[in-house]
Amino acid sequence: MDDRTLHILDYYRIRDAIAGCCMSEEGAARLRERLPLTDIEEISRLKALGSQWTALIQSGKPSSVQGWPPVSGFFPVLRVEGTALSAEELFSLGLFCRSVSGLRSVLLRTTEGQRGGITEPDISLLAEEAATLPDLAAAEAAIFRVLDSSGQMRDLPELRAIRESIARIRRDIDALVRRYTVDDSLRSALQSDVPALRNGRQVLAVRSGFRGRIKGIVHEVSRTGQTLYVEPEDVVARNNDLVQEERRLSIEIQRILRELTAQLKPMGTELASAHEKMVFLDMIYAAARWGIRHSAVFAAQGPFRLVQARHPLLGEQAVPIDLQLLPDCRALIITGPNTGGKTVSLKTAALFALLNQSGFPVPAAEPTSFPVFDSVFADIGDEQSLDQSLSTFSGHMKNISGMLRSATGESLVLLDELGSGTDPLEGSAIAMAVLDSLLERGSLVFVTTHHGALKNYGYTHGGCVNASVDFDADTLSPTYRILMGIPGESHALDIAKRSGLDPAVAVRAESYLVNEQADVSALIRGLTEKHEQMILFEQERKAEQRYLAEQRRKADLKELRLRQKELELREQGYRKTGVFLDESRSFLENLVRELREGEITREKTLKVKEFLAGLAAEVDAEKESLRHAREELEELKQAERAEEAQKQAAALADASVGAADALGFVPGAEVKLAGFAGSAGRRGTLIREEKRGSWVVAVGDIRMTIKEREMTVVPSSLPKPSLSVDLSDRGGEDVPRFELDLRGMRFDEARKALERQLDLAAIKGLHEFSIIHGKGNGVLQQGVRDYLNAYPGIGEFHFARPEDGGSGKTIVQLRQ
Repeated sequence: MDDRTLHILDYYRIRDAIAGCCMSEEGAARLRERLPLTDIEEISRLKALGSQWTALIQSGKPSSVQGWPPVSGFFPVLRVEGTALSAEELFSLGLFCRSVSGLRSVLLRTTEGQRGGITEPDISLLAEEAATLPDLAAAEAAIFRVLDSSGQMRDLPELRAIRESIARIRRDIDALVRRYTVDDSLRSALQSDVPALRNGRQVLAVRSGFRGRIKGIVHEVSRTGQTLYVEPEDVVARNNDLVQEERRLSIEIQRILRELTAQLKPMGTELASAHEKMVFLDMIYAAARWGIRHSAVFAAQGPFRLVQARHPLLGEQAVPIDLQLLPDCRALIITGPNTGGKTVSLKTAALFALLNQSGFPVPAAEPTSFPVFDSVFADIGDEQSLDQSLSTFSGHMKNISGMLRSATGESLVLLDELGSGTDPLEGSAIAMAVLDSLLERGSLVFVTTHHGALKNYGYTHGGCVNASVDFDADTLSPTYRILMGIPGESHALDIAKRSGLDPAVAVRAESYLVNEQADVSALIRGLTEKHEQMILFEQERKAEQRYLAEQRRKADLKELRLRQKELELREQGYRKTGVFLDESRSFLENLVRELREGEITREKTLKVKEFLAGLAAEVDAEKESLRHAREELEELKQAERAEEAQKQAAALADASVGAADALGFVPGAEVKLAGFAGSAGRRGTLIREEKRGSWVVAVGDIRMTIKEREMTVVPSSLPKPSLSVDLSDRGGEDVPRFELDLRGMRFDEARKALERQLDLAAIKGLHEFSIIHGKGNGVLQQGVRDYLNAYPGIGEFHFARPEDGGSGKTIVQLRQ
């Protein structure tokens, strides 16, 4: 694909936005290298995987990829004998193994649920990819037997004795130093009762005027000369012991890490294979996340068709575009007013084709479809160049010449304002010749123009279709809708008036228009009106057809129910009548036989009367049964009427829910913080939803994650007070910093800056601050952690939250 075209169509911007949805840095870096493909099978595979992952995310099942630190640089080290990975590198490798195991388990478990008859989204292709992931449970277990969940060395038996010895020596040093800090006679001599650390040794901050009060070694003098950092004589020996034990601990740790690295070397091939597959799956996951965020779909393979297409860079301002080409159409000529959306439509169509061939979803609706192009060319914008002595017209011609040399029958060519920048007559002739050449080789061509000759070209040449962007003559503004089949007017005079052109100049311009031009404009307006009437008629006809089909379906359903009920009643009546006749016949036969066999007695007369009474009762019961049947039929009709009313109520309820959602938590809405500690009553703006029930909120210059129950949405018209926090460095003052930035420093410089920060924090009473050391190769980060581990006045320290810097920033709390 042409690099210049990719830039013009903003392909790289969209690709970078999709890469931002990756869960790993390596996945994002790989995705930023992807270019549109031409292999139909590979494109279909990427889209099928993306569709399945989209369905899995939308189903609410666990589906996320767990991020991992960069690990690709460690695999070459594993192939070299005698090498050892650092604790941080091994920890990163362990997190990668854990991510592989988690994703493999989730995808395969979902597939097993499908086999067990549980309703699950179809992720058969994803499961096939997950099944090729190696089982790294052994590597994960080996790493985390040595390291804990924070990446620190566990309390292994080999280290326990050394650590206990170090802790004992530290206690001795603390006790020795404490004798000086709690001594009331020395309180005036000390700048702080918290000891400092110099070259790994505990020292006391002594005022320069009291130098002789404490015997020992002076390690450093403050910049102002008012403070001496003295190591007391009785502390020197124990500090020496501490240095020796810490050295022994470091040697033992290196031995353990070297053995662990050797244990992982046989698994190097599996780790590299798993890494390639995880990066690939992370890219698929990012495309699915971006697609859900932009209500996008994975387009089908077929003729060029856009349904409700929205350019992703326009956001909510995007007007959906519908564009459909018949299979035999090879050129679309779009005309209409300036600022009407011709160029945006052109860019949207081509950009979506490129995204589709990259395996990405497109912000559109189904059934959007695209063919696969072997190349995409675009000539859009002003190509004037002073450096290359190119005018606007010659710049366009240079681009078009390159297209004519390279375009094939499988190419997509975009030509914006074809034939402009020169004499209209000659420009039209060149434009038609260019179209002839592209149509002869079968390229798919999208053209925008204002030349009337090209409108006629679209009518008189096979394979060409005219289209226009709609223009509202009442408001003198474009509607950004594409009307297929008819050309459009430029409306140059109307737009010029709207842009502030002197009315007298506009009237004079109208006087120069010849009658022919007016007749053509009237013809185009008439065609546009007829086209609008046809569209309206077609919409009404389809709506009427849908209504009639629905009424016919309901009538057929009612008739079917009534026939079924009638059949049931008839069968029930036949059964009852048959039983009644059989019983009556049997009783009458017995009664006649008794009358013949003897004389008529009073008992026999009573029996006849009882029979007749019973017969009358049976008839009455049958009448009652028929009455019940009629009531059931009436209830059936009432139920149908109630069902219809319920549907109408549901529609009203849906409308109510939509109205309520419009007032809910959405990006850009202004909120009032209710229960968030320290910020109650302040207002902010919703940026994005972090997870279900939590939002990233901008409060002035600060961004924070807040739960929905801790804030309420306020009308957007209310003013938004801002909250600003000044954390700027007050250079030149001996005060500690709330945030110490060590990035860009060598380790020696960073160590001195950290020493000074800790000293000033102890003297000035600052008990908590943060250190920015970055991630990089981990040297500065590890040096800071080692220094803080050895510093006696540290209460605790830990990495910052992920949204506040993560492992690139450390929060420090001093003892109080």
